Amino acid sequence: MKSDNIRMLCFFGTVLLLASRNLVFGQDVVYHLLEGDELGRIVGNVADDAGLINLVGEGDFTHLRYSFLTTGTPHYIYFNIHNQTSSLTTNKAIDRETLCEFTNTCFVKLNIAVQSLKTSFFKKVSVYVYVDDVNDNPPVFDKPFIDLVISESVLVGTSITIDGARDADTSDGYSLQSYEVMPNNTPFEINFQKKLDGTSIVRLFVKEALNREQRDNYQFSVVARDGGSPPLSGTLKVNITISDVNDNSPKFSQSVYYIEVKENVNSSTIILTLRATDLDDGKNGRLFYRLSPHQSDTVLSTFAIDNTTGDLSVIKPLRYVQGEQHIIIVEASDYGDQPLTSQALVNVTVLDVGNNPPSINLNLLSSDSLAKVSEFANRGTVVAHIAVDDPDTGNNGEISCNIKNSAFSLQRLENKEFKVTVDQTLDRELYQQIHVTVFCSDNGNPRLTTSASFYVEIEDENDNAPVFDLSVYTAGIMENNNIDDVIVHVQATDGDEGKNADLHYSLNKSSNGMFYIDEKSGIIRTHAILDRENTTSFSVIVVAQDQGEPPLSGSATVIISVLDKNDNKPSFNQTHYDFSVDENSPAGSQVGILYATDSDDGENAIITFNGPDSVPFTIFPGGYIKTDRVLDREVQNRYEFIAQAKDNDHVATAVVTIHLNDKNDNNPVVTSPSHLNNTVFVDKHAEVNTLVTNIRAYDLDSGINSQLIFEIVGRNDSGHFHLHPDKGQVFLKRSLEDSIGNSFRLDILVSDMGNPVHSTPATLNIRILRSGTSALEKSNSNNILIVAIIVSVTIIISLAIIVIIVFIRRSDRKRKVKRQHDENFYKGVVENTATVIAAPSEESISEKKKKKGVSFSLENGVDKVSEVPTQGQEFIYDNDMEIVEEEIVIEFPPMVAKQPIDNPPDLMRSCSPFIKLETKSSSLSSIPVPSRSATPSVSPELSPKSILRHKNTTKEGTSPKSPPSLPLSPKQTYLLKHSYTPKKMLGSVESLPNPKMKSLSQPQLENLSLHHVNPPIPPKTYRGTKKFRPVMMTNGSLLLHSARPVSPFEISV
Repeated sequence: MKSDNIRMLCFFGTVLLLASRNLVFGQDVVYHLLEGDELGRIVGNVADDAGLINLVGEGDFTHLRYSFLTTGTPHYIYFNIHNQTSSLTTNKAIDRETLCEFTNTCFVKLNIAVQSLKTSFFKKVSVYVYVDDVNDNPPVFDKPFIDLVISESVLVGTSITIDGARDADTSDGYSLQSYEVMPNNTPFEINFQKKLDGTSIVRLFVKEALNREQRDNYQFSVVARDGGSPPLSGTLKVNITISDVNDNSPKFSQSVYYIEVKENVNSSTIILTLRATDLDDGKNGRLFYRLSPHQSDTVLSTFAIDNTTGDLSVIKPLRYVQGEQHIIIVEASDYGDQPLTSQALVNVTVLDVGNNPPSINLNLLSSDSLAKVSEFANRGTVVAHIAVDDPDTGNNGEISCNIKNSAFSLQRLENKEFKVTVDQTLDRELYQQIHVTVFCSDNGNPRLTTSASFYVEIEDENDNAPVFDLSVYTAGIMENNNIDDVIVHVQATDGDEGKNADLHYSLNKSSNGMFYIDEKSGIIRTHAILDRENTTSFSVIVVAQDQGEPPLSGSATVIISVLDKNDNKPSFNQTHYDFSVDENSPAGSQVGILYATDSDDGENAIITFNGPDSVPFTIFPGGYIKTDRVLDREVQNRYEFIAQAKDNDHVATAVVTIHLNDKNDNNPVVTSPSHLNNTVFVDKHAEVNTLVTNIRAYDLDSGINSQLIFEIVGRNDSGHFHLHPDKGQVFLKRSLEDSIGNSFRLDILVSDMGNPVHSTPATLNIRILRSGTSALEKSNSNNILIVAIIVSVTIIISLAIIVIIVFIRRSDRKRKVKRQHDENFYKGVVENTATVIAAPSEESISEKKKKKGVSFSLENGVDKVSEVPTQGQEFIYDNDMEIVEEEIVIEFPPMVAKQPIDNPPDLMRSCSPFIKLETKSSSLSSIPVPSRSATPSVSPELSPKSILRHKNTTKEGTSPKSPPSLPLSPKQTYLLKHSYTPKKMLGSVESLPNPKMKSLSQPQLENLSLHHVNPPIPPKTYRGTKKFRPVMMTNGSLLLHSARPVSPFEISV
């Protein structure tokens, strides 16, 4: 808190001091600026803060120009002043620690020249910029960790010096403030003392007695914090090994040394010997010297010190600079295990010796290497500022200068400062740059002279307007373009320079937002998708304007043509065309013309027409439709097809319908009366106006050509009959009571109404029926209808009877043949009954319906039907034996062994699972079959339920697992051949009831033949036999897989 108050008092004191200077000179300005990396930061406005408007007045205030008066100090590079507005900004990063090293207060003095472009006004304004510290640097240790060795016999309160952290921030508030040991449960505590170079002497104190036998190592962190909020910190890892300690630091004879050295001192000259002492003994008391590395490179490159003797020497020539001193920091360290270090400050002042030539500091009042002045500048306009520096004294330091150029003059400002002003009218069209040389000499003996040269650039005035290369540009672009496609590049030139020749391009409103131009390059691009069918060309005005004051501009016309792209397909003028043409017209007759348009241009708008080849018409490229053959309306009276209109890439279609106009090219056709039936009957007593008959006729033509007229052209009926001319109806016109003959003949002519007229004659015979013939009084047409119906019914019935008889006879013949075969076969195969049962399907199992099971037995050749119960499912079959299951189980009656017979049946061909075997032993005919208990079981996976459950689950290439054994059904006991592997069944000899069989060896037993009692020769293979796949069941049944529904009578066993 105390340091904060002191800092505030110093600040206000400085402000009051500078304010008092303002009262005296009226032009000094003070600014405060925080250090930082940001470029272009505004420091202030010098003209406003210095009150220059009060000195020059508002009239000349706008003509003032501002620039730095550089006098050799490097501080000017950090700032930039606007030539016209006097706005002072930062030019580069300002690091307070670099700018003002080892100082608490940091400020920079800037001398700013103020000149008028129109008058001879010139002033120098002093600006003081105080750079305020920012806490931007944390304390930093030289090393991240250290290892220490402390003697275990060290006394409590002994201190160990370690390299402290260095904080580049040197202000009181943000410099290094504190150290802390973490964790705080160690026998050490810390104290520190700040040093001149921003580092600190850090002492680690032993606060408790150490015992290496209890603990020989300590590890902790030393944390250094500055005064920021929040504070920044640095950490040093400390590893302490218990040993001895070096507890005395070297001490210089004095903390600050002041010496003066002439500027002409030779290199390697010793200018000072520093001495330091150390109370320790041995290596802890032996010292070495060095220059602190934490100081400027100028000091380290100019001076050196002997590490052993402490002799400080100069290693390069010195140069006298008025008011400049060299501050050197020297360190003395002992050689202890933990060396202790002390520092001393050496202040070196360089003295002036002899006569030196003056040095010219040329300030061109601009940021470039050229002095600049407007070609319209008045006489007295300041071009450059010259400051001459001569460190000599007396006559050797007195300066006089002159200039050699008639266009400019040199005027003295102060003792050693001059200004270069315009002395003649300038013309940039005659010369753009002028070379100026300034010569300065001192009054020494001999006189020493120095010169400086520079160029003055005559600044251009905006007196030339931009001019385009062409007054009219023409360009083309394809329609359906992409946005930002380049159209044309326009370019203009300007005779001026700089911003007066910096051209910006633009388009006027005539572009309608369809185009835009890059304001720098002059490239015109599309801003929209163009459609040639909407607009074929655009005329755009392009303007080029320079950036002078006032700006000048020029313009040109750009004509943009939109080029056609085939993006429109042809369009018929109507979607459906109706044409007509007379039938019988010669080939090549024109039917009509198709019309289509295309919005494109040039070749893209050329349209050709065509049509299908399947119609009797040809469409010519010009759209003309013509016939390619003679057409007959009576064959086809109308054609409809698709016509195409094509350009290079697109096709349009339209429907064309062509009607054939009828020509009277067909005669009427009379169907009644005909040459087969031209007689009608009429009762003699019929009344007048009775309809006798209808003359039936038709004409294949249409319209008026098909309208018929009926007339009697010849007759012998004495006018008894009348023929209706339009309807063809024959009426009784006069009574027949008084007629003489029994028949009449009418010659009838049927004509159409076409042009020319076509006619067809016909003859009608009319017979008179006398009394008593009423049974025959029906019209001839009715008689014909009745006869036709009777004949048709008779033919249909006859055909049906014939088909039925053939079907019955064929079925009866098939039944007899099949029954005979079954009777011959089953008499030898079965002695009891063979039961055929349909195995339930998966669908029937899931539905869980209850039905009655039916078995079909073949006993003595007679069909029998009996109910057989099933497990959970019953199935009913009618006498037609229609079933739909895909699996059929056939249960065989028991079999007995028998003597081999000649030509035994090949049961494999009849779907039997048994293998034909032969044996020479004839004594086996009376041997009974082994008992059920002695016969091995067959796999339960082959049971009917198992097959239904596991159907189609065994993958190809795998074999089912061997299931546990199940006993055979009591219905059967079999002995199978050993080689019949899938259904292998072997019996034990001991289990055979017949002693003769027990005497058989195992190979003999395996070769035992099984045959049915009285086995017959198998019948021929019935249809469907090859569609079964036999599988032996555990109950002795045979499961046959069928690929289609079958009847039990189709199975041949």
